[in-house]
Amino acid sequence: MSKRTLWRLIAVLLICGVCGYFFIPPSKIRLGLDLKGGVHFELEVQGHEALEADLRDTRDRLQDRLQEKSVTGAVVRIDGGALRVEGYPVEQKPTVEQVAATFGGYTPAFDDKGLRLTQTSDFQQALKQDANARALQIIENRVNQFGVAEPEITPSGREGNRIIVELPGVGEAERERIKGLLSTPGRLEQRLVAKQQQVFFPTREAALEAFGGQLPEGTELVPEPITERQTRLKGAKGQAAPNSKDPKELPIRHWVLVEQKSYVDGGDIVDAHRWVNPQTDFNEINFTLNRKGADDFATLTGIASEEGRAIAVLLDHKIVSTLSAREKISGGAVRISGKFTQEEADDFALKLKSGAMRASMKFLEEKSMGPSLGADSIRAGVIASAIGFLATLIFMVVYYKWSGVNAVIALTVNVIVMLGLMGSFNAVVTLPGIAGFALTVGMAVDANILIFERIREELANGKSVSGAIQAGFDRVFWAIVDSHVTQLFSALLLFIFGTGPVKGFAVSLTVGVVASLFTSIYISRYIYDWVLERKPGAKTISI
Repeated sequence: MSKRTLWRLIAVLLICGVCGYFFIPPSKIRLGLDLKGGVHFELEVQGHEALEADLRDTRDRLQDRLQEKSVTGAVVRIDGGALRVEGYPVEQKPTVEQVAATFGGYTPAFDDKGLRLTQTSDFQQALKQDANARALQIIENRVNQFGVAEPEITPSGREGNRIIVELPGVGEAERERIKGLLSTPGRLEQRLVAKQQQVFFPTREAALEAFGGQLPEGTELVPEPITERQTRLKGAKGQAAPNSKDPKELPIRHWVLVEQKSYVDGGDIVDAHRWVNPQTDFNEINFTLNRKGADDFATLTGIASEEGRAIAVLLDHKIVSTLSAREKISGGAVRISGKFTQEEADDFALKLKSGAMRASMKFLEEKSMGPSLGADSIRAGVIASAIGFLATLIFMVVYYKWSGVNAVIALTVNVIVMLGLMGSFNAVVTLPGIAGFALTVGMAVDANILIFERIREELANGKSVSGAIQAGFDRVFWAIVDSHVTQLFSALLLFIFGTGPVKGFAVSLTVGVVASLFTSIYISRYIYDWVLERKPGAKTISI
């Protein structure tokens, strides 16, 4: 064996060894949702909620800025999809206009009622895009912190406002919990309970009746649900949650009148975790605020202690706890107490740590598949691929004789390279991916058939064995490359524009095209060269 042939053999063995490392044992191969079982969600970001959230934030900041500028009597409220400033003296109109001009993304306009600020279309689009990007990142954080192995989370939709979440191995018991983690924004707020004689009401209607049909300026009603622990232990009952179609939605204990202004929000949280109070044996949530949040919390507790008011802790616009402060609290360490179950406390802390979305998520599609169905799919796919592979091998050996054995060896290397490439890319094998795998095996054989038929023609034209082999490979080289590149482009388009199973098929097809191009041209040629080196004067070849 010449040095050149030996080095080529070493290179082939090295390639096969490296590829084998990535898929041996087979447990290294990642299985998709249709093979391993799990859940599939398609969610849509509710962009209009991001616009509403910015209106609320801007309202609070604008109100504070007007107070700093000593604009007396000015009230900022939300009017439909805009902000309205009313009640200021006419002589302070220039000051109001000057303050409003500092808020980018809003167009100010005066009318007979006062100042109206509307969001520009470009600003609204930017808010929605930010909400989409933040939702994708937060969902990834929550799924990763929950501990789901090998999740697939990808953006989708023309506007990028849809997110596909595939969680292999997740059972029915964890499904509803994960669904709750994905759907809720996780927005934490700390507000003051309103400065009124009565702040707790059994229903919204009762509250409106108590105030003559109009809530006090700068206040709103928020529900305080009964916790799951309280419902289970005491059998507590309350009114159904408003606008809820979910029978598992916790009932409402009462409605609480709170100020609209939020002093501390989830963006100021640095860390959060569940903690069991040794004195009460209840689960609590401890979280730490950054410097800005700590200063805001100190201001909040200072007002609460001076005026003897409670602090309402809201999560996703529902009260989860009320705090009292005897004095101003500095340092930024906050503890939320309540009768939480361990699961509720863990999920609460996880939402706080992962950050708050600017908008909630709407479930468009929800599917689940058991592992038994996945096992049946694997078995059927593997059997079908094995039968096709064996039938191809038998045909090649019967029709092309010893040259067919050449194709069998090249095909075996092709399979090894395909599995190695998919393992190295950490690709997910899906049921359509197995179909793509079987298809590329046929494509690889097709390239060998082109080569063998061309060699037959050259031999029939009187060329020597070495000359026929040389001409056979040279004259079909570009035909093979053209066909493989065309298939590669098709696979790339499927991967770019497809979703879920279609992408699995595209990955298998892409890897198969690359492996087929390598084995049909390099491996088959190497085997012929090795045979000619052993029999340099051969007059015929088995083909």
